[in-house]
Amino acid sequence: MGVYNNADYINQSNRLLVAGRELLSNLNDPAKRSQAEKAAEPQATSQFGFEAQKRGGVLTQAGVEPDDGLRAVLFDIQAANVLIATGLATEAAQPNTGQLSQVLDQIEQSQAEMTVPVAAFQFEAGSSVKSTDLETAKKSFREDSHFSLDRFVAEASEVVQSVFDQLKKLEAAKVAQGIGDLGKPFQAAVDVGRLVKKGIEKLLKAVQDLLDLLGGDTLPELKARAEAIWNKLMKGEYVRDAITWSFGLKETESRIEKILTGTTLDLVELDGASNALRPLTESYESKIKLIKALKGAIVLIAGGLAYFHVAVPWLPLALAGAYAALVGATVLIGMNYCGAGGPLQWVKGVREIADGLSPAA
Repeated sequence: MGVYNNADYINQSNRLLVAGRELLSNLNDPAKRSQAEKAAEPQATSQFGFEAQKRGGVLTQAGVEPDDGLRAVLFDIQAANVLIATGLATEAAQPNTGQLSQVLDQIEQSQAEMTVPVAAFQFEAGSSVKSTDLETAKKSFREDSHFSLDRFVAEASEVVQSVFDQLKKLEAAKVAQGIGDLGKPFQAAVDVGRLVKKGIEKLLKAVQDLLDLLGGDTLPELKARAEAIWNKLMKGEYVRDAITWSFGLKETESRIEKILTGTTLDLVELDGASNALRPLTESYESKIKLIKALKGAIVLIAGGLAYFHVAVPWLPLALAGAYAALVGATVLIGMNYCGAGGPLQWVKGVREIADGLSPAA
């Protein structure tokens, strides 16, 4: 498994952005078109494979970060966007350059967001807990764990609501089928132009790479969680309620309260647990930022491919699957960070941090 850190993403996406801007100014220049197509392929030294993800989302290779994989998927989806938009601008019967302009703007926005330092939500920068007595230490952990859990739910709810708004534009039957077909290959696109076809293929591969990053064993639960959320929202349930249920928030907060009433707690260990919540929330925020960027890129692809909706009737299924993969990924990641179990084992979540305070846990 290779490395695709933030600098890799910025460098690769900048090449894509520059090539795309030059093409936009010289649409009739075959050389510029070729440069944009070449920039859509990651450099060999930065390609990211997911073959190591075989055991239910357990990272099996030292030094590999999930953020690296999410950035690689983001680049590929943005590259797919450039290819599709380039095809619309140069191969379509009625050329459309507006899509390419929007795609390049979105890449630029993502670059800016990726360079903003991650803050642990609203924890004071550089802060740490050092309590004077046991009761104060308990109060700090109770408040900080509640705050972390609440922010995990709020951020995930924002993502899921925005994806749900997009899914509602598709037929409900297509969404259900798209969720069920996750992980299955789609037939190759036909009669849509070479660049558009290449972009669609890259999109489908990127979605599969996202599933592989989460781990081959996670797919059944990912699909089940995406389907459960979709059904709850279609019945009119609030997004936050559905996410709270998925993340097991009530059970976790009840567990924390039970632990804090114990008689064997240690002040230093309590403060250590509180301080562990800060890097945990920073780690979560970096992932949710990437998930939001993925969603934005997929929305643009949906807009571009709407032109071919009639010619390629299976496209709604592919888009529904892409959105469902984002919902499933958001839920599984949130479950892990809350400590609600699930197949992902990327981090020690809030509930697990709390359990570490109790010998009888």
